[in-house]
Amino acid sequence: MPVVLLVAAMVLAACGTRLPDEAFVESGQVVGTDEVAAGTDGGSGDTEDVAAGEASAEGGTATGGDGGGTTDGATGGSGDTGGGGTGGGGPSGPNQASDVGVTPDSIVIGNITAENGVLGDAFAPAARGMRAWAQHINSKGGINGRQVVLKTCDDGEARNKALECARRLVERDQVFAIVGANTRAMGGAAQYLNDQGVPVIGIPITNSYYRYPHFWSGYPTGYPRDGKTVGYNGKLMWQTGAYRWFKTHLNVSKAAVFSYEIDESRQAGLAFAKALELEGFSVTPYSVSFAAPSFDQAVADMQRNGVQIIIDAMDDGANRKLCDAMARRNFSVVAKVSTVVSFGEKVGTTYNDTCRNSVFIPGQSIPYTATDVPAVAEFRSAFAKYQPGKEVHQWALEVWAQATMVSEGIAKLGPAPTRKGLEDYLRGLSKYQAGGIMVGLQYKPLDYSRTTVEDCFTIARWQDDKGGWVQATERFPFCYPDAKQFGTDALEQGN
Repeated sequence: MPVVLLVAAMVLAACGTRLPDEAFVESGQVVGTDEVAAGTDGGSGDTEDVAAGEASAEGGTATGGDGGGTTDGATGGSGDTGGGGTGGGGPSGPNQASDVGVTPDSIVIGNITAENGVLGDAFAPAARGMRAWAQHINSKGGINGRQVVLKTCDDGEARNKALECARRLVERDQVFAIVGANTRAMGGAAQYLNDQGVPVIGIPITNSYYRYPHFWSGYPTGYPRDGKTVGYNGKLMWQTGAYRWFKTHLNVSKAAVFSYEIDESRQAGLAFAKALELEGFSVTPYSVSFAAPSFDQAVADMQRNGVQIIIDAMDDGANRKLCDAMARRNFSVVAKVSTVVSFGEKVGTTYNDTCRNSVFIPGQSIPYTATDVPAVAEFRSAFAKYQPGKEVHQWALEVWAQATMVSEGIAKLGPAPTRKGLEDYLRGLSKYQAGGIMVGLQYKPLDYSRTTVEDCFTIARWQDDKGGWVQATERFPFCYPDAKQFGTDALEQGN
């Protein structure tokens, strides 16, 4: 994976005891069973249903994906692999109750997201994106005539509650699959979900997605996932393309890397430093106290050394404190590189003038502002309708893409979808883009022994004069055919 993609996982997994400024909220609620109205956010620990028939019908046709056009009841998929079907029974006869969570007229999809917890609602955009998707696809007739019943569960960032969520979704709610999961506590449920054979598609906050065969990362990966070893022979693999782009396009060569002294953050910091050095940067590392981060001395040092670009393995609250310290010394950089956790509308109000317009975020998905892409425009329209007043965030778009991928896979299976059939479909994907949202999802085995590989990515940046997030890379996706590849030891084992 590109060296920037796993930082959110490592950082957020490491930051469970340190609250961002606004996140002093009660945590640890017991998972409940309350149902709330479709399209609204439940309180911490609630399960929520978006049930068949709850969304108002905008059209009565069945659909195999969110972005396809409809003709005589059949639709093409919204990504690279079209998922068509006729109303009701699909292409080969009447719908069947073919697997767990599947009836002739409904399919149950689960979601585990830490919507509340010690990091506040940092992970919540994923659940909001799933709610918008479920209501939108139901308004179009569902998947091959089956309405989606979405069951969400908030684990409050607690491993025991993640397991409780998993048990409820599997044993009580009988979900077909879990989609759009986003929690740093997934390790508490990963072994159980894998043992139950439940396909889990989500944001890889933990290394569960790089270990277990029934876990499918929302970003491309070619790890063996044998259930025993994380990554490739116990190593996480990284590519350096994004750092080459910064060097060549921004003309920067002096970098600083910030990380906490704890293992997860330190590991990410070491990987960033190595990637930068491989691309010819001079790098100054800074280790920050996890309990009480302070940046004034480091900022003074960066100012003396002429640092041009900052990359960090810290949470969003610490990033804002770093920016405040930079403002006190009137020190700015060409690029302040952050991660997808910061990729939302709030940057416009929570980052100060010193940092805001230098914030860059590398990743694997086109910015949610790219409404010239029909699939993004469809997401934005549905999100505004079904999640009114909620922050638009990149994670919401990414789980929309994951759900699109799953819905197209289910549609391709016709009247009798199965978990095995869905996973076979995922296994066979090649650079799947969900209608132009993703750089290219695939899960085929990769040759991690190579030291140079193709690295495809995109980079967004915040610009006040452009109204927010814009794509910085000149094309989507942006690829280097010969990026460097290296490995670091996986310290977190995904369970």
